[in-house]
Amino acid sequence: MLKTTVLVRALQLAFSAAALTAFVSPTAFAQSNASGNIVGRVDSPVGASVLLSNTETGLKRTVSVDASGRYQATALPAGHYRVDLLRDGKAVQSNEVDVIIGQGVDASFAGGAIQQVQVNARRSRIDVSSANNGATFSARELAALPIEQSVSSIIQLAPNTTRADPRYAAGASFGGGGASENAYYVNGFPVTNPLTQLGASELPFGAIAQAQVLTGGFGAEFGRSVGGVVNITTKSGTNNWEAGAQLSIEPSSLRAKAKDVYFARTGDPANASTDGTLFARNGLTRESETRGGAYVGGPLVEDKLFMFAAVEQIKHKRNGVSGTSDAIDNDSVGWLDRKDTTTRYMGKLDWNISDSHRLEFTTLGDKPETDRSYSDYDYATGAHSGVVQSGGHYESIANITPTTGAKTNILKYTGNLTDDLTVTALVGKNKTEHIQSLLNYPATVPGISAAPSAQAPGFTYNNPQPFVGQRLGEPYSYDEVKSQRFDIEYKLGAHTLRAGLDNNKLSSAGAGEATAGGYTWVYGHSDTPTEATTLNGTQGVIIANGGGLGPQGYYVYRSIFSDITAAYSDQSAQYLEDRWQVSKNLLVTLGIRDEQYKNRNGDGVAFLKIDKQINPRVAAAWDVNGDSTLKVYGSAGRYSIQIPTHVAIRGASRSTLTREYFTYTGVGADGQPLGLQNLTGVTSSDNEFGQAKLFQTVSAQNIKPSFQDEVTLGFEQALSPSLNVGAKVTYRNLRSTIDDYCDGRPFNAYADAHGIDRSNWGGFTCASINPGETNDFLVDYAGTGKDFTKVTLSAADMGFDKATRVYKAIDLFAEHPLRDGWYGKVNYTWSRSKGNTEGQTLSAVAQTDVAATQTWDHREIMEYASGLLPNDREHQIKAFGFWEFVPQWSVGGNFLAASGQPETCLGNYPTALQTAGFPDYGSAYHYCNGPSGANVPSPQGSAGRLPWDVRLDMDLVYKPNFLKGLAIKIDVFNVFNKQTVQQIDQTYNTDTGSISPTYGTPGPFVGYTQGRSAKFTVEYNHRF
Repeated sequence: MLKTTVLVRALQLAFSAAALTAFVSPTAFAQSNASGNIVGRVDSPVGASVLLSNTETGLKRTVSVDASGRYQATALPAGHYRVDLLRDGKAVQSNEVDVIIGQGVDASFAGGAIQQVQVNARRSRIDVSSANNGATFSARELAALPIEQSVSSIIQLAPNTTRADPRYAAGASFGGGGASENAYYVNGFPVTNPLTQLGASELPFGAIAQAQVLTGGFGAEFGRSVGGVVNITTKSGTNNWEAGAQLSIEPSSLRAKAKDVYFARTGDPANASTDGTLFARNGLTRESETRGGAYVGGPLVEDKLFMFAAVEQIKHKRNGVSGTSDAIDNDSVGWLDRKDTTTRYMGKLDWNISDSHRLEFTTLGDKPETDRSYSDYDYATGAHSGVVQSGGHYESIANITPTTGAKTNILKYTGNLTDDLTVTALVGKNKTEHIQSLLNYPATVPGISAAPSAQAPGFTYNNPQPFVGQRLGEPYSYDEVKSQRFDIEYKLGAHTLRAGLDNNKLSSAGAGEATAGGYTWVYGHSDTPTEATTLNGTQGVIIANGGGLGPQGYYVYRSIFSDITAAYSDQSAQYLEDRWQVSKNLLVTLGIRDEQYKNRNGDGVAFLKIDKQINPRVAAAWDVNGDSTLKVYGSAGRYSIQIPTHVAIRGASRSTLTREYFTYTGVGADGQPLGLQNLTGVTSSDNEFGQAKLFQTVSAQNIKPSFQDEVTLGFEQALSPSLNVGAKVTYRNLRSTIDDYCDGRPFNAYADAHGIDRSNWGGFTCASINPGETNDFLVDYAGTGKDFTKVTLSAADMGFDKATRVYKAIDLFAEHPLRDGWYGKVNYTWSRSKGNTEGQTLSAVAQTDVAATQTWDHREIMEYASGLLPNDREHQIKAFGFWEFVPQWSVGGNFLAASGQPETCLGNYPTALQTAGFPDYGSAYHYCNGPSGANVPSPQGSAGRLPWDVRLDMDLVYKPNFLKGLAIKIDVFNVFNKQTVQQIDQTYNTDTGSISPTYGTPGPFVGYTQGRSAKFTVEYNHRF
């Protein structure tokens, strides 16, 4: 249920008056930014009106002109419009403009006494009706640019965006934000991945009409984002039947050889056998892709009912070495033959019930599938038999399939009830089905993991578990989103008043993962077995005392992980906004947004609830010259982000994360240790032993929302019809965040200080908190499940500084609008992202526990945590455009030059600083570069930067006159084949304190950017 407020009651009344009962089902209400506006001025406004006609669908709308000569028409479908100035019912002047989603396009009339039709096709590139930051791309621009056909590629065209860590399944960083902090919409419906908020489901690329990338300054109608917003509208049918098809091939023969990866030189004698040697053989990889698509659209009833349908299938094949040179199971899973198939469709029906009422239905499908076949590979000889030993079929599995898709159905109504009153409503539902069927998976056979340095001489460490080290999900699980939204707009003099509400229900069934085979045996070695060490929180362990191979430093531990459960989240929001035309040249927008959400565990019980996220926003746009040639604009606002359903999986439901350490005397034929002698009992750094978690105890009782404040100020100017320039400054300050806290020591200390008996308490696991602030907890010291003790811990009690993330940026751009046969734009961004938290994600280790990372688990992790953050890119240059240099031929380019990512060194916590109960996380602390057990401070972002990422993509297009509609295109990506390091291992130590052999080593298969490749495309489009 939506929170009952005066606003809700008013909107409920308006909703019922609009007679939308046909749409009311528990399934989203429309984002008004799925449409656009036409605004303008008229000289001599007395007796004038303006007629808007969509030249493609016949939709007509007449609007009045106010006494100052201004007019505006809102909630218009994107498309091409003829704008007629009417006097005495006759057109005396005309303009033609393109409506762009989320923007206003100017169609002003001067010299109103002229009694003739003057068609003006000028399209102003400066939108003086908003202070939004970002960029909008049309289908024509996207087709002309040499980019990969994906939403993530569109995002990277916009300023203030950068790629997230490549180990994340999806996502991008907007304005220094985490990869999970963005919102994605298609035709107004939220398609963000509900489980993790990493990425979103997509649609056929050719079905995109316009893509808007908002990087800041967006109004109160948008929420649930402290990063950015991706807002896509689809193509629709028109009064002309049209059809087309496209086929592209990206052959392996024209793909550059991928770089092999070599172990970094650590200088540690323990790594003498690996330093500088081959780590991952990528040069044998063969990769190809084919993409085919088709569409058809047209009128079912002219001027009334239209249809558009598009399909697309992408087949990507990749085969090559999948194991690293130090892996012990290359004889079974060292080679991978992989086939990815992504099938997408989009269908749309548009019904102009009348010129004042429109109905749209959209259906989307996005089904990514992957088939994997593993076989053997021998690094020493290069032998590969091709005999398949394991594998599987996967659908919408993060980090395995290309993306995570969904099936989506959307129904939207737009009603221009009067000249001044407009309502929009949308209901929808999407569902993601996760499927995996594994080949030759021995479900009860443990995996064996043994790095070369951890293997005792004379023993063979076989691994019979082909899925060793993997955390596997259920064979079938799903995520579902049901959403409702309603918006109303009323023009009252110089004010355009808007209000809206939405209600989203998210659910995930069978979510989570468990260790393949039930558990994994992980072998290790210590260079100092006679010295006391800490193993997963157990202090004072002397490995040599365990007997067996212990005196030589060899040990093993059994690792178990499981957190499979269901999860739910209820989200709602309301907003009010006033777009106030203070004067003919100054528009001020005042808005306020209130968001609520509650996350529920596998039993459906709410464990984290946010009642109020009040987000005030103000923006101003000044049309300095009054002719849309110079805009000065600015915005200030608060933005908040919810917690994904994933947090319930491990944070509020049963979970197991344990290690049990042993010495051993030998190794069996199956790789399992023999002659075990316990060094520790069953340990858990987070007290995760599979016990039930009380919903009252897994979140701070006074928890506040995650929110960020933002200020922007900029200008845009059309210096001439051929040149626009602009500049903007951005300041973002993360004021509060939510993450989990897993340190039981302050709770033990509180009980001891207050004489509370702890003997019946199972101990503290983890709870969601506001890091760096005072948090109130309920603790079940009595062990009854109902007699709770309130414990208040200050930031000092928990050992934390305030959570900080500050992003500053200066953007400059120059743009040549599409004119004289060419279009071009250059963006330069200087930015700085500093603080002690990345946000909801942790790129240093690519942790996917969104909003439940290890960042704030205990105080020692946060020592020296302040510095340059992973999404900092000090300099970025982005340039793109296209040029028809002779008739029938055009060339396009897309250039990127970006500073490298700052790196962090995470090592073991110094032994001398460890206190009783220290929850050892291994190589997770900002201490490095010291001898075993004596690392020295290494602040966040102080371990250097990765190299600059420099890339040029180009295309050449031939459109022959002898067959109109035919286009032949070649794209060359990464023309100069600059394969740049984009990710390295930032963990410095092994469990026992020696330097990790992979520290500083690029990721084995994603550590470098993709090399040069070429794509050939043939496309045919026909209008009947």
